[in-house]
Order: sequence, then structure tokens, then C-alpha cells
Amino acid sequence: MLAGFLQNGNLAEVIHGLTEAHLVPLSSEEPGIRLTPGAAQAFRELQDLARRDGLNLRAASGFRSFERQSRIFAGKMDGSRPVLDRNEQPLDIRGMDPEELIRAILVFSAVPGLSRHHFGTDIDVYDPDLVPEGGSLELTNLEYREGPQAPLSRWLEEHMKECAFFRPYLEDTPWSAGELWHISYAPDADVLAAALAPEESLAFIRESALPGKEILAKIIAAEFAERFRIFSPGASRSFQVKSR
Repeated sequence: MLAGFLQNGNLAEVIHGLTEAHLVPLSSEEPGIRLTPGAAQAFRELQDLARRDGLNLRAASGFRSFERQSRIFAGKMDGSRPVLDRNEQPLDIRGMDPEELIRAILVFSAVPGLSRHHFGTDIDVYDPDLVPEGGSLELTNLEYREGPQAPLSRWLEEHMKECAFFRPYLEDTPWSAGELWHISYAPDADVLAAALAPEESLAFIRESALPGKEILAKIIAAEFAERFRIFSPGASRSFQVKSR
């Protein structure tokens, strides 16, 4: 279904989070989580596997539109949303120059228009039964590495590949922090990641109304491959070559 949809000339709309026409609800229980048909089916299968092992795997977030990602980014730019450092502590952004602030935001937040959550292939996951009574889900690496969500994180490491999922942000890099709660459905995500084009992406950002868009364009131009050409461990070399 995804391939047929893309053949109709809708690739840019999908990549930039401007359409949901290629997506379906995850389930009747989680209708607000929208994914590609392949990702939805695979995640339901992964949920079944987790259930057999005593875990209640759920999606905290799936598809995000460009509009929603833009609001997140703008809120961090104007200080109405917290910006976290690599230790997941709030930063004091007062006194930061614009590029310093944008680079700090991009440690944990995607560029609107170039987020993997636009694809409908990527999911932030958790187990509600592991959230402490009276507590809340934090979506931090500490929470998944050694905190309440650690049992789920360890289970995912062992079993997610059985349903073709992988972690695109497994470890910290010079450009972004790891996100242990973020998984990606490889068969569809690899296709869309390979279709990202630097020139078209830069044009989209420059024509947007995003705050700091010229600085974003500068960062994207210099670091496009490192930030956006992320493929599953089993991706064929044809994807790697095509995306250069």
C-alpha cells in the first residue's frame, strides 16, 4: 500500500508530514496512533509477543504532522517548552545565541519537516504497567536504561527485530542523543529515509515559516547524511548508495 501511494506522486507530502492519507489507526484501542499499514500490523504482532512474556507494550506516539512538530520546535525556541541537555536536565537558554539554541534543541527534537515521525513508521513505546503508581511516563534514557521501563527496553533489544523493528537512535552521536523508547519499522522506514534528498529538504525548510529557518538550513546542508540518512542494520546496500 505504501509503495502504491508513493507512486502517485505523494512522496514529498509523506516525508514532510503534510499528509496522513497513507496511514491507518493502530487499533480500535489506540485509534489516535496512526501508522503505515505495514508498521501497524508489525507492531500489533510485537505487542502479542510482548504480552506472552508478561509485558504490556503500548505506543505513546506514532505519526506526527509537520504542524505538530513545528509547535514543539517553536515552543523550545521561545522557552515555553524545556530544552534538555545530554544528561536530560533542563538547560538555561538565556544568553544562548540562535545557532547554539537550535543545536541544543536538535539533541532531542527533530527538525520539523524532516522528522522520522512524519513517516508513520516510527513509534515511541512504553509499558503503562511499569509506570510507578502516582508517577508519569518521562521518555528519558535513564527511565529506559535503569528505571521503571528498563524491563521493556531489554525485551525490545532482544525481540523487536522479530517483527522488523530497530532503534534508529540507539546511541548518542555528535548530532543527537540516543532515544531508547523510539523504534522504527525497517521495511517502510528505509524506503522513506532513502528518498530524502538534500536539495529538496533545504528548499522545504527555507520556504517554511519556521523560526531560525536559515540556521536550520545551514545545519542541514552541512550534516544531512549524519542526521537523516539512518537505516536499519539489515538495510541493503542499494539504500545506502541511492541516498548519497
